[in-house]
Amino acid sequence: MRTEIEWVVQGIHEGFEGNLSIADFGRMARLSPCHMARLFHQETGLTPSGFLLAVRMEQARRKLLKSERSIADIADEVGYASLGAFTSRFTKVTGVSPGKYRRLSSLGSGIVDMVTGTEAPTYFTYGSVTGRTLRSDGLTREPVYIAAFPMSAVGRKATRCCRSGNSTDPWNIAHIPSGSWLIEAVSRTVGGGRHDVVVGQAGPFRITPGSVVNVDVVLSAPSKLRVIEPDRAQLGLAVPNLFNC
Repeated sequence: MRTEIEWVVQGIHEGFEGNLSIADFGRMARLSPCHMARLFHQETGLTPSGFLLAVRMEQARRKLLKSERSIADIADEVGYASLGAFTSRFTKVTGVSPGKYRRLSSLGSGIVDMVTGTEAPTYFTYGSVTGRTLRSDGLTREPVYIAAFPMSAVGRKATRCCRSGNSTDPWNIAHIPSGSWLIEAVSRTVGGGRHDVVVGQAGPFRITPGSVVNVDVVLSAPSKLRVIEPDRAQLGLAVPNLFNC
């Protein structure tokens, strides 16, 4: 990564709680704001504001999981003057509200939302997606984070996620409700060009009760990914460990 962009990345990590602007990003890089923005996107596949969002959401997630601070305090600590704005953004990015995220996390990482009031076996209520990831950068031992996103009612349903220990391992996402779903994957990479991550996308796929969909997801540079939910895609590209939910 270019030194100027590393300065911006470091500056965002150190000052994410502040009211950072495009002018601030330019000063960090010692470049004009427009030139810096072009370079940042070329180097990372993200806009500076998208990366800032990712860092803020990652910090908020960590605080929700590892502290007992109020959600209002956490919103302030990650740079949001308005609790409503923070709640809206967090919900759009992760699929659940901050309060629900904290409650679900206390039940364990494998918890899933069950259909209220149903006594039907899980197999007959949900479908699943299995697959493998393909990559050409040689980093087959690098873990891959895979998530399923609903195509409808985006932002109101929680994603289903999993982690593959390395790129050659098969993976499975179970307990996916009926509907159309998109699969996105992300993994870190080094020495493969201008980008720090490789990403992939497959679908949309139709999930029906009891169905098992098999897919191959090809990982490549972020610039080649056609995103359907920009905020979520940017978050995953910048902070892959959020997919380990």
